[in-house]
Amino acid sequence: MSKTYTTFAEITDEQNKAWEAKYGKSRIVDLEVEVDGQSYNFVLRKPDRAVLEAMGKHAVSKNVQQTNKTLISNCVLGGDMEALDKDGGVYVEVLQNLQKLKTEAKSTIKKR
Repeated sequence: MSKTYTTFAEITDEQNKAWEAKYGKSRIVDLEVEVDGQSYNFVLRKPDRAVLEAMGKHAVSKNVQQTNKTLISNCVLGGDMEALDKDGGVYVEVLQNLQKLKTEAKSTIKKR
């Protein structure tokens, strides 16, 4: 039985609005990945605390594959999913960008 994949072009305005309502507009980004002259597009959300905690459970046991799977399954809302599933270059780019989203916060320590 073959797997059915969705594409970025199939994402509707209603889906985008639902994601914005659920996660917050500022927490959602579009990502374009180019591999071998082909462009693939995705809608990503910044990982929240629940996702980070779920990743941490797998990281403790050094299960990198499950850690990455948790990040992707929770934070890639839609896009050219066949490319994500089958193309290693696309997979790595999406993971790297999710890692960047995870560490976007900035902080400053000040003496009192």
